[in-house]
Amino acid sequence: MWIEILLFLFLTVCALWDSVKKEIPLIVVWTGIAIAVILRAAGLMGEEPWRALGLALLPGVMFWMISFLTKEKVGYGDGWVLLLIGSFAGISKCVLILLAGLAIQSVVLLVLLAFRRVGRDKEIPFAPFLLAGLGVATWI
Repeated sequence: MWIEILLFLFLTVCALWDSVKKEIPLIVVWTGIAIAVILRAAGLMGEEPWRALGLALLPGVMFWMISFLTKEKVGYGDGWVLLLIGSFAGISKCVLILLAGLAIQSVVLLVLLAFRRVGRDKEIPFAPFLLAGLGVATWI
């Protein structure tokens, strides 16, 4: 449970920063990834092999590729945040957090579009939805 709390703290900082400044604080993300790697190397995050960590980083790498292909319609920072989540949570929980975040974002944006509170070209920060996805994944 303490791993989820640590991830929650890092993700909360990223979500608040993304909400206000529309960018991801990379120093926070890199620090979190470094801490996760150190904890994993010390054996404090279970006995998963390092291959599992490599798999857990795939969603973040995929988001980087999407960012590149869409000319940053999806920001590179979202890929970094997914790398942070994957390094702490593992592949299955990372994918669950990602899918829950996408589902929550879809519902919120559909409601906002229906009531004309946002336009189609509005930039929406994704880190807060990943934080909500973490909440969903933690309680499942």
